[in-house]
Amino acid sequence: MRQRTEERVTGWLFVAPYLALFTAFLAIPTLYGFYISLHDWHVLGRTRPFIGFGNYSALLRDDLFHRALLNTAIFALLTVLPGNALSLLLALGLNARVRGETLFKTLYYMPVVLSVAVTAIIWRWLYSAEFGIMNHYLSLFGGPRLAWLNSPELAMPSLALMSVWWGAGGNMLIYLAGLRGIPEQYYEAARIDGAGGWNRFRYVTAPMLRPTLLFCLIMSVIGSSQVFGQSYILTGGGPHYSTLTVVLYMYQTGFSLYRLGYACAVAYMLFAVILGVTAVQYRIIAGRSEEASA
Repeated sequence: MRQRTEERVTGWLFVAPYLALFTAFLAIPTLYGFYISLHDWHVLGRTRPFIGFGNYSALLRDDLFHRALLNTAIFALLTVLPGNALSLLLALGLNARVRGETLFKTLYYMPVVLSVAVTAIIWRWLYSAEFGIMNHYLSLFGGPRLAWLNSPELAMPSLALMSVWWGAGGNMLIYLAGLRGIPEQYYEAARIDGAGGWNRFRYVTAPMLRPTLLFCLIMSVIGSSQVFGQSYILTGGGPHYSTLTVVLYMYQTGFSLYRLGYACAVAYMLFAVILGVTAVQYRIIAGRSEEASA
């Protein structure tokens, strides 16, 4: 009995530093942020009256918040599926044990280690209407010079293209690890049965890779829903609010208009949306996985 007590105390001592940091820097700020969202909390105001869910009801009538939510959804649609498709394609190529595999993995992963500020500055030059390499090659083939970041129609796809390039290498390594975890015996059995490359991918790779796909899709949706640096640095939310995202709107509300209560309400509304979308994703993909295994 004494030995069990000592083991239990030792275990709590090991996790105590993490629990202390988690409580101080995550749990308490999260709860305090929700407390702020229930008040008309203005940085310059002397009084901060309690208004309950007034900020949340105001958000439901806020056209600018609706625009930011729609822009965030469009960004997610433009990045999640194309980005994961590119990552999976790169992983499939590396899984073939090509020569120079380490070099290719390094090159593909290199953009991931760059900060969003560095990446955005690089792509700002690429998108430059006068000196950008994009317009340079378009002009070589007789195409027009496009205002990539100054056009409401092109600004969001331009941010999405940059984000896909920036993050493809991270998911590539995850997909590659998932592919390397599939037993070779399954592929050998499929070849014996006469399955070609597409059928091996459809009936062996895809079902075995479903947990990895679920993880990458969920993390990609969460990451794309929290997009901030790309729109803040490249476009500032413009032109005409075409790249205003929810997190950028929250930042502008809290640190430009100093309406911290309203900004915290935006954050918790975004949390609710992400939670709902994640639950739907898990339900769909995990449900299909269970049906396939049954």
